[in-house]
Amino acid sequence: MGVTLRRRWRTVAFGVVLVSLLGSLPAQAAVPKWRVAALPRLELSSRLVDVAATGPDGAWAVGYQGSGYGAPVPPRPYALLRWDGTGWAERVLPDDVGTLSGVSAAGPSDVWTVGQDRQLAPYAARWNGSAWQGYRPLGQETGSTLFDVAAEDGRAVFVGGNAHALVVEWDGQQFTRVTVPGADAWWGTLYGVATAPGGATFAVGSWHVGDAAYPEPMILQRTGSTWRVATLPTVPSARLLGVWARSATDAWAVGTVDYDSAPKPLILHWDGTTWQRVPAPVSAGSLGAVAGDRAGNLWVSGANPVPPYVEYPGSLFLRYTGGRWSVTYGPKVNNADPYLSALTNIPGTSAFWGVGAVWDPAAESTALIERVG
Repeated sequence: MGVTLRRRWRTVAFGVVLVSLLGSLPAQAAVPKWRVAALPRLELSSRLVDVAATGPDGAWAVGYQGSGYGAPVPPRPYALLRWDGTGWAERVLPDDVGTLSGVSAAGPSDVWTVGQDRQLAPYAARWNGSAWQGYRPLGQETGSTLFDVAAEDGRAVFVGGNAHALVVEWDGQQFTRVTVPGADAWWGTLYGVATAPGGATFAVGSWHVGDAAYPEPMILQRTGSTWRVATLPTVPSARLLGVWARSATDAWAVGTVDYDSAPKPLILHWDGTTWQRVPAPVSAGSLGAVAGDRAGNLWVSGANPVPPYVEYPGSLFLRYTGGRWSVTYGPKVNNADPYLSALTNIPGTSAFWGVGAVWDPAAESTALIERVG
């Protein structure tokens, strides 16, 4: 899971070359294909930025709508959609909320979403199975932003930034701002967070080490109740946006190197001891979201490079299974490539939801939901 910044939409890169982690390999089975599952009826200029599933008959997607340049702010600028097994329908929060940036579900009766209220204060809401209850985790403080949340058995972890990386925990009764030694050394922000069974937690983002003009990847991780700054390979001019954890010893983080010039994929893997950079099966493009299932399948979504204007068949997807990568492409919409901001496995299945947006000449962007499996 992870948050989507609007500047992700502008990602470009140069060229694309397919490479393999393992060199020459036997022919693989056909890679499952993504398809458009829904184009929700939202206000013009809409985008979905995160999705969480509780099972085949339950899922939530969040984002914003009516955000077009110069357009009046709609009465409900956030987007909150619920899947009930037959269709997606818009739902309403009990508070005056601006936008939503993250959602996470520990179960059908334990779902969290985060964003900002109309006064730009950090906002969170919890679904108990029958109703939403809103919270201001940091009171009316407006200098901080919460981008993502990871729900975990009655508890939750929220991440964002306030000039430095920001971590807030919910213990079932109250919110607590967490001090992570060393995390405030440089200006930075956390964009995504994931919790593994057992409580191990990984938060990803970037920070400007040595006050450099461009950031480096940053990961904060929690073991037990202790948070620390992870030691990472040095990757200048890069940031991490998405993270997913199968266990305390198997986690993946994805992002982009040189994201504002000639973007290249960045993939990091945690094996329980160290974070290591993993060669990507494409040499150019950007990555924004990652999710897996308990059977060992991993999906990553991203954006194709644009110059030299090669005609790609659709949105970029990477799949990792059985120790090897494959590359596939999603469907085009409006003759354009959708960008999926978030992916999630549907528990108990090998299927996945993906949410994002696609360019629409009449509306700037249109929210969409895709599915595989």
